[in-house]
Amino acid sequence: MPLLIKRPENVLGHSLPEPRITLAGALLLALAVSVPVLVLGSLLDLFVQWVFGVCVGLWCLV
Repeated sequence: MPLLIKRPENVLGHSLPEPRITLAGALLLALAVSVPVLVLGSLLDLFVQWVFGVCVGLWCLV
């Protein structure tokens, strides 16, 4: 029997629903992934512009 499969829990005769991703959880996950990617991308664009003098991002500082 695999260790990851569990029987549904019963509390006072009622079976509890399975855990699921909620809308708030999905939004927080999207923020936790997208914000660092956007920050790193912006820093990389700034570095390339500073070193090579070529604007490759969505904006230019010069």
